[in-house]
Amino acid sequence: MKSRILEKGTELFFRYGVKTVTMDAIASELGISKKTIYQHFPDKDSMVLEVVKNFTEQDFAKWDELDRLYSNVIEKMFKSFEMTKDLLTQMNPRLLFEIQKYFPAAFQVFKEHGEKCIYQNLIADFKKGAQFGYFRNDIDFELLARLRMAEVDLAFNPDFYPNNKLSLYDTQITMMDIFMRGILTEKGLTLYTSYQNNLN
Repeated sequence: MKSRILEKGTELFFRYGVKTVTMDAIASELGISKKTIYQHFPDKDSMVLEVVKNFTEQDFAKWDELDRLYSNVIEKMFKSFEMTKDLLTQMNPRLLFEIQKYFPAAFQVFKEHGEKCIYQNLIADFKKGAQFGYFRNDIDFELLARLRMAEVDLAFNPDFYPNNKLSLYDTQITMMDIFMRGILTEKGLTLYTSYQNNLN
């Protein structure tokens, strides 16, 4: 039952945001009483924390899988977007902002995951891409990783682009494209464009 509750909570939180989804709504969707939920999660904070922990564990596994399957860092990047397209298409853009504002313990898990997994993987990818001649090697890779992480986070900020008519997925794709074109070599741009044409 706990896994069913967690799965439904994850679905609703990602679709509508963590602020508006109540424990009553989750219970109603599952056809169970709110008391049953509280037998597994003492409060909403604990459920949000568990949802975030599960998400970061799955994301870590995704990075590991991408590393094993794709030695080409540009191909890996596009495959990453393919893997997350459904999630980003359905995700409420305010989700991360709401977790940061209302659920600090859960947001701390996101931050730690960013430092231990995403940041380190990005640095490794930039170094590897530069070795193969795809990326410029005259830019600090740690700075690039920080910039790319900040860019991804920025798309979740409701104040960043309040009149945005693009989906979260299309916003992320557009911002990534702008970023990539600033660091690609001519060789890298040729390869990047070929993958980009297949994505569209």
